[in-house]
Parts: sequence; structure tokens; C-alpha cells
Amino acid sequence: MPPDILVLMTDQHRADWVGAPGATHVRTPVLDSLAAQGMALPRCYTPSPLCMPARASFITGMYPHSHGMWENAGRIQDPRDSFLHRLRKAGYRTCHVGKSHLYPHGGGRDLREEEPFMRALGWDDILECTGPLSTQTTTSLLTDWMKEQGIYELFLEDYRRRAEVGMNRALWPSPLPEGKHPDDFIAQLAADFIERSDTGRPLYLFVGPGGPHSPWDPPQRFDRYDPGSMPAPLPRDPAPEWLGGAALEHHREMMSLNPDISADRWLRVRSLYSGRVEHVDSLMGRVLEAWTARLGTGTWVIFWSDHGEMAGDKGRCSKSVFYEGSVRVPAIIRPPGGACRPVFSGLTSLLDLTATILDAAGCGRDLPDVFGRSLASDPQGWEGRRAVFSEVGERTMAFDGRFKLVCDSHGRTLKLFDLQEDAAESLNLAGHPAYVRTEERLRGEMLAFLLGTAHRQWREING
Repeated sequence: MPPDILVLMTDQHRADWVGAPGATHVRTPVLDSLAAQGMALPRCYTPSPLCMPARASFITGMYPHSHGMWENAGRIQDPRDSFLHRLRKAGYRTCHVGKSHLYPHGGGRDLREEEPFMRALGWDDILECTGPLSTQTTTSLLTDWMKEQGIYELFLEDYRRRAEVGMNRALWPSPLPEGKHPDDFIAQLAADFIERSDTGRPLYLFVGPGGPHSPWDPPQRFDRYDPGSMPAPLPRDPAPEWLGGAALEHHREMMSLNPDISADRWLRVRSLYSGRVEHVDSLMGRVLEAWTARLGTGTWVIFWSDHGEMAGDKGRCSKSVFYEGSVRVPAIIRPPGGACRPVFSGLTSLLDLTATILDAAGCGRDLPDVFGRSLASDPQGWEGRRAVFSEVGERTMAFDGRFKLVCDSHGRTLKLFDLQEDAAESLNLAGHPAYVRTEERLRGEMLAFLLGTAHRQWREING
């Protein structure tokens, strides 16, 4: 029988906010233990630094220009592109618990209205919830539970207060009682499903809590980080003299947000964000405990996040940019029996996790419509990708491990950074005469990437 597969996905989780790669300002004992048993991917990049495009990429194995979702809008046009259908053909029962965000939330709707779409994607069991912000305007199993617990109005009132003062000023923990945070419910929902799961059939279980996505509202017992112990956010950068045209306009846009947020306030944001990270880490432990008790250790566990969080870097919060805090994500693979290599230091993409899952399930390697490389066995002889790519809005990034290029939809260079010499991405080299050849080389990588993936679109479907 194929092995059971558990996928744990946090939301808006920075790669440098996990203890295993070396972060000392946040506690993540569960993820650290998982990394010690498996293989950490410290140089993993998202195919899109935004929720819906990243999630659509993971479930299809494609990039936004292939599946068509560049923003938090729309949906996968053909549900047959989901890899869940391959898993079901291999005998798997597929279950989704928590946030999917594979279609827009909000607008006073109920998530259960979308069960036909979720089933078309290939889910057998659907225990879907919203993320924190959408829970205000979308009903689901989560809001049913909150009403039963008598905490829904308290939750709504807290979020109304946060909206009134602004997210970057709503710097207090959750007022909800201990154990009543929405993510507590999602973890328990997953544990309950695991405990009653059919051990006679392979299980693919996806568990997606809403944290540490903003607002930064950890339970009160996790609000225990000293803001002064947080790493300082990266400062805004002046425009170099050679910057002009679209690159200069883009630079000014990037550096224009939140001018009135003080350094102390950003440190408080970071302390609350750390509390949310630790809280979600503890909940992953609850799910893993139930998983191991029911299904043993001969299973696959995959951990990832859809994108990061700027958390004050360059005066920004949230995501949708190609700075490291937004585009690099935590990722861990724990195969049955552990991994031969504790850290894979090569460049990887979240799409490599998609390929790994399909390979582990016996669905094949090097599939033509999955643009990732499997890491299901120790990747001897492979040192990682030559470059990773990411897309959002009207912008595309190419990063070769040293130089990072960002272009817009008109082909204009917006950013060029040398991360070997400038890890803080503070000096934009776009237009600098000494880096013309570097820019041309990365443009060639970007063209090869686009040509090598765009040919797939709808070919099999259209015969």
C-alpha cells in the first residue's frame, strides 16, 4: 500500500522565522524536531508571494502564467489540473482541513457553497475554514464552532477594533479564551479526523491553519517575546544615482509605505508575529502527535508556507514583493525513516514539493505538467535548480542564488540585486553599466523558463 502523506502548511510564514535554520529570536520546537528527522530546504522559494497564486501553484505543479492566477482573484479554470486526481487514481483518500483559499473568500458567503468546486479539484473530505480576516465575512465550520463556544461576537468586536486603528497599530494579543483561537479549532479538527481515519487505505491529508498571517493576534500565553530581542527590520533604501525610468518609479513605490510607523512599533509587530509562529508550531505538534499515534512513523510529512511576511522590512508589511522576507519560505520534508541529508542547500521551489508528493505516492517522476523535481529520495548528484522563478501581479523574478532580477510585463528591469555582496537587498543595480551582462544573462534564464513552461498550457485538454 502506498505510504500515508501529511502536508502541514502555515500561512505567511517567513523562512527566517524557524529555529532549525538558525533563528534564535523565535521558538519552533515542533518544526525543529521535524527538520532534525527529515530534510530542511533553507533556500526554497515560492512560485508566487501571494496566497491564492501560490496555493494554486502547489496543487497544480504549475506557475501562475500556466494556471492563470496572478492575484487573489479567480480560480483554477480546469479542476483536472489538480494533482489530487493522480493521488486518487493511486488509491488515496484525500482530505482538506483548514484554509484552502483556492477561490475568493468573503462577501457574506458560506464556504460550504463551494464544496462542488473542491470536490472537482479532487478532495474526498472537505473540512474547510477561512483565514483570520475572511472569518469576519464568511461562514464555515469555524464560525459554527465559534458561535457554539459563545466567542464569535468577541472575535468580531476585536477585529472591528483592529480595523479602526489599522493593522500596524493593533498591537495586542487575542482576547479569546485559552484554547479558543481559530487555529486551535483547525488543529483539533485535523486530530479528530486522523483518529477516525481508515487505516486500510492510504491517506493524503492537508492541514492549513490561518497563522501566522496578520493580524498578529497570538493567544495571550504566547505573547511573551520581548520586542527588544527581535531582529531589527531592514531600513528603507535611497535610490542610487544610476536608477531611472521604470526602475526608479518602482523603487519609489516600494519605499513609500508606512512612513509614520516607528522602529519600536515594528519591533512590537515582530514580537507578536513570533508569538503567532510559536502558537502555530505548537498546533502542528498536536496534529503530528495524532498522526503518529494513528498511522505510525512510516509516513511522509511535508511542511511549507505559501509566502513570507515583510514584518517591517523596508517599511513594509504583508507580501507580494520579491524581497527575501516575502519570497523565500520555510520547507521541510520528512520521509519514512528520515532523510539521508539533513539539509539540502541547493535552490528549490515549492513546486519541487508537489513533485515529491507525487513521486512518494507512486504517481511517477518528471511529469510533463508538473514543473518541479522530486526530492523523494536523497537527491544525489543534484545540487538544486540553476535558478528559481516567481510571479505576482505583472512582475516576474529570476534568482540564480546570487543575482536576483525582477522585470515587469513590458520587459523592463525593475530590480537587480547581488545577494552575495548585498544580503539586505539595499542596492538596486538595475541600469548600472557594470552589470549589463548579468542582467542579460538573467533575462536569458527568464526567457528559457517561460518558453519551457508555457508550452504546456491546455495542450492535453485540447487534444
